[in-house]
Amino acid sequence: MSCGCPAFDLVPRYRDSSLNPPNTLLLTGLPRAGTTLCCHILNAYPNVLALHEPMTPSDFDPELGRTAAVSQIANFAQQTRTSAQRDGVVVSRQKDGKVPENPVAQAVGEGGLRPMDVSLGQIDVRHQLQDENFTLVIKHNALFTALLPELKEALPVYGIVRNPLAVLASWNQVDLPVNQGHIPAGEMFDPVLKAQLAQINDRLKRQLHILEWFCRRYADHLGGRVLRYEDFVVNPNKVGDMLQLPTPYHAKDKQRSSRNAGYDLAQMEVFYQQLRGFGDALRQFYPLVQLDELMDSIRASA
Repeated sequence: MSCGCPAFDLVPRYRDSSLNPPNTLLLTGLPRAGTTLCCHILNAYPNVLALHEPMTPSDFDPELGRTAAVSQIANFAQQTRTSAQRDGVVVSRQKDGKVPENPVAQAVGEGGLRPMDVSLGQIDVRHQLQDENFTLVIKHNALFTALLPELKEALPVYGIVRNPLAVLASWNQVDLPVNQGHIPAGEMFDPVLKAQLAQINDRLKRQLHILEWFCRRYADHLGGRVLRYEDFVVNPNKVGDMLQLPTPYHAKDKQRSSRNAGYDLAQMEVFYQQLRGFGDALRQFYPLVQLDELMDSIRASA
């Protein structure tokens, strides 16, 4: 069944990096680290359009290679810019015609997990765009992370991270593949990751391996273009600052807090002990002292 979305040509178009669409930025990050919230915040900026996972990984053919996938992303971005200007509509994962703060439902579904609460569809963007020089931000987590070595050479890429203890807690509450210790879009373009995960029988250990994989990619390929959830959730202007947007963000909605609450203490103790003895790249973004501080606050609020 068609969603009534504009028809985008997803056949890879090989293009020189100088032909990549201007004023176009890519956003990636740890799943459940606030990347969708970043898009929601960015859509409040003037002349900025931020899309939540508008491409479907199944549209990509890994047999064509990583360079072809990067060309496909650049081509999609250019077609999105054209559709936004010509038709006033674009495709994104959305709820009620907007990118929400959180793509996951608050209520639990079958199996006690929270399901996704967004779908791929059209968004009317006529009110957001002032001119053809608008800033387009496209967000994908695992897909962009897997392609980072080549992708960063074609378009500016920024990343979002979050305290790994909070990330693990969220992964174990949502009905997503990462809950079972798999990251399909990442495994699609990183056969080494796929093979490594296949050798790990324990679900939590697969999750830890995925966490380290994401952070290693960001440490190796993003340099300083990484923003922490704990910083921007209480100061949304930090998102625009990172992307060097000229106009400050003016909050029109509720004030947010970085506080973590409502966790199962016994489960968090297990995650905490596992994380203390795991990971190298993780430590580059969150030293052990910050893991300790979060665990202490969770114990205090239990």
